[in-house]
Amino acid sequence: MRIRLTKSDPEISAERQRRYLEAWPIAQQLEAHAEAARGEPAKLNQMQSDLAAIKQSLKYSYEL
Repeated sequence: MRIRLTKSDPEISAERQRRYLEAWPIAQQLEAHAEAARGEPAKLNQMQSDLAAIKQSLKYSYEL
């Protein structure tokens, strides 16, 4: 028999938020959005990709 230990959904949510802010602090997020609004979407696209990777690595219990 195998036992699988997992974090609770609130713990996963908190860890996601911590990692999001570590990878993209608020000032950098604002910069990415501002540049995208000016027609330069490169930073916003990179941010979305980075955040999606974090989300994929930390799935909620109902996503497993």
